[in-house]
Amino acid sequence: MIGKEMTTQRPVTLAEVLKLMEARKGEGELGFEQQATYDYLKLRTLLSEKKGKEMLEELGKLDKVGPEIAIKIVDLLPKSESQLSVIVAKERHTFSKAEMAEILKIVEKYASG
Repeated sequence: MIGKEMTTQRPVTLAEVLKLMEARKGEGELGFEQQATYDYLKLRTLLSEKKGKEMLEELGKLDKVGPEIAIKIVDLLPKSESQLSVIVAKERHTFSKAEMAEILKIVEKYASG
């Protein structure tokens, strides 16, 4: 990105990155690294951008779930408490079983339908 200056920074979901890459692809041919990223995103993006944003909003209402963790949850869609505990392992606070169950219920709601 020669000649580009970063003005802001925020975490985004894989679906949002995929949308940006699709717009970039529409402008012309992608370079090798960009094409590899695009191919990866096509395989690994589990939710649409709309569903991802809805899930982020719902996760954002929970007290201990910050934006970075919410993004990871949306991108990875953990199915069990053990998978979720790996995602939140570096957080300064711990999640109770009830909080984890509430997060997993939200994940199940968006992953299933």
